[in-house]
Amino acid sequence: MDASSLSPHRPNLALQALRDGRLVRLYVAGNFATPRHVDLVCRSGHFDALWFDLEHFDLPVPELATLAMVARAYPVTTIARLKATDYQAVMRVLETGVGGIMCSMVESADEAREIVSWAKFHNANPVSGEVTGRRGWNGGNIDGGYGTVPAAEYIRQQNTQTMVICQVEHDAALAQAGAIAAVPGVDGIFFGPGDYAASLGLPGQIAHPRVHAAMERVNAAVRAAGKWWGTVAVGAENFAKARALGALLVCPGGDLKVMHLGLAELAKTFAGEKGAAAGANGTAVSPTPARPAGGAYA
Repeated sequence: MDASSLSPHRPNLALQALRDGRLVRLYVAGNFATPRHVDLVCRSGHFDALWFDLEHFDLPVPELATLAMVARAYPVTTIARLKATDYQAVMRVLETGVGGIMCSMVESADEAREIVSWAKFHNANPVSGEVTGRRGWNGGNIDGGYGTVPAAEYIRQQNTQTMVICQVEHDAALAQAGAIAAVPGVDGIFFGPGDYAASLGLPGQIAHPRVHAAMERVNAAVRAAGKWWGTVAVGAENFAKARALGALLVCPGGDLKVMHLGLAELAKTFAGEKGAAAGANGTAVSPTPARPAGGAYA
């Protein structure tokens, strides 16, 4: 069999949906980002994309590569969130074969342009809409099919089918949201309600009116630039508000929230039992009170 027929490249389904103005359901994993967890989430069919959080959790590149390879068995797009501080960090993450990067704490158009230049290859013959950059060449990693994908195909796929998302999380970035979104090669903006609320002195209050007002500004700025945007929206009410504003890439939470909700659901088994539950050492324990939905990991 010709190795070229086994090309790992395929259309980025989430990116295509976003470009078409359709909702993409996003799940975040960090605390419990394991191959089996990824397989379970993908098998559920509830989500279109998985966001692996390298910013807050220690997910080495080899582990990220394994997680992305598990997800490739399904029509699910993988996105790695990181602080894009340098070229090597961006390049190594992309070479794991993820479908995109979400870059945290981007505060200016200049910063966004730098990230795009690290993420895109130079191409002397770009197709319409293809943005090029100065990414270093290596077709021998996972994203290049270990050297089996023709060079021109590899470059074009990476330049057109790998998304670059910039996060807006503070007032300085909010003021520049339109300029950041307008940078060629930036596919969309992701508003971080948790960080934004914390920056206002309102930690955990992602549904606060001031946070909602910031989302309205993001929506107006990003739409004016002809791009799409997304956010974290925990719970049906927050989801409805985000969607009403036009958010397309929406995350209702992820692995930690699933664990909390699952434990609470299992504990209902003992709801009719009289008295407090006994801990492992026989000490009486009170049920853990419900926590407010303060963010992606609530």
